Amino acid sequence: MGQLLEGFARNVRRLREQKEPGFSQERLSDATRLHRTEIGRIEQASIEPRLTTLVILADALGVKLDELVSGLPVPVERKPSPQARYGGAARRSRGEKS
Repeated sequence: MGQLLEGFARNVRRLREQKEPGFSQERLSDATRLHRTEIGRIEQASIEPRLTTLVILADALGVKLDELVSGLPVPVERKPSPQARYGGAARRSRGEKS
């Protein structure tokens, strides 16, 4: 999760700085109604923001949500275990009791 948060933090900071000269964390805080320290913690990758926070940030920065997350590593898809997929049927086929 570290790389994902760090990449997101870089994106937020880059987009904030590109928005206009002098668009500080304080101004982003005013635009989002998020506390300035929360903005700082997001940009430092020290907190994992909720989906609603991502939407609020994207709106305040004037970008689509996908631009906030562009270039981030995509988690590897995990295949469900036979037990998770088929439940008791997988255990019974191996002779296990439910």
